[in-house]
Amino acid sequence: MKFSICSWIFGDMPIDKIMRFVSGTGYDAIEIRAAVNDYDWKDILHLSKELSLEIGGLTGDSAWPNQAHDLANAHIENRRKAIEYFKRQMEAVKAVEGKYLVVCPSAVGKTSPMGLNGDDWKWAVDSVQELVGKACELNITLVIEPLNRYESCLVNSGEDALRFVQEVGSPKVRMLLDSYHMNIEEVDLETPFLKTKEYLEIVHVADSNRQALGRGHIDFGKITSGINRSGFNGHIVVECMAPGADPFQASKGYPAIDLIYTYAEESLLYLKELSMDRR
Repeated sequence: MKFSICSWIFGDMPIDKIMRFVSGTGYDAIEIRAAVNDYDWKDILHLSKELSLEIGGLTGDSAWPNQAHDLANAHIENRRKAIEYFKRQMEAVKAVEGKYLVVCPSAVGKTSPMGLNGDDWKWAVDSVQELVGKACELNITLVIEPLNRYESCLVNSGEDALRFVQEVGSPKVRMLLDSYHMNIEEVDLETPFLKTKEYLEIVHVADSNRQALGRGHIDFGKITSGINRSGFNGHIVVECMAPGADPFQASKGYPAIDLIYTYAEESLLYLKELSMDRR
């Protein structure tokens, strides 16, 4: 088991400063936002080596309303552009020696379907299937992320993600579970780990209010039990956010950024205190 954290939660902070803070705080790894035009990936790889900080993978870049980043878009030309953009994101994963790219099958923040009778689902499955060849070529795992109904109109639960992965039908396509989204969508917090264990690649964690672990009402004992009983032994990735307007925008100014430092420290301590088997 390795403990990691998402870079995007730090907002506009320079990536080198984020990485130095994450390493100094004691995390094993970092998951970096796959904004392919924003970074020099060679410099990021060099810094990760200097800091002995693993880059586990990248968080896919697919924010709505950019239709050209939407794998489930109604317009085939937009889907083609999204497929090409995700291929570039996979190349960035390879450049930093990461292992995975998190993929939201429908753009993040798109809460209404564009088609009828399951069209959006089919468009997304077809798009991800088109990415499989590149994933195999680069030896990158595509990790399907379920988001709650207020952030996505397509894959909302662990069961949805499992069905999606099975329909794509490739060993290079797996899934994640996220405690924050589970708290909204799941009947309980343990069963999804047992049902999806054969396809589970990483786990994202934040509390019920998306703040640091321990600041909300999620029973992380159930999460821990599910992780241990499922035999999961991958990256646990912290993805908390400072409170404030716009849940899709991490940059909330001061003093919010100071809270993110605190949340990152508190969450790592909380994870270390949980009875997770760090094999």
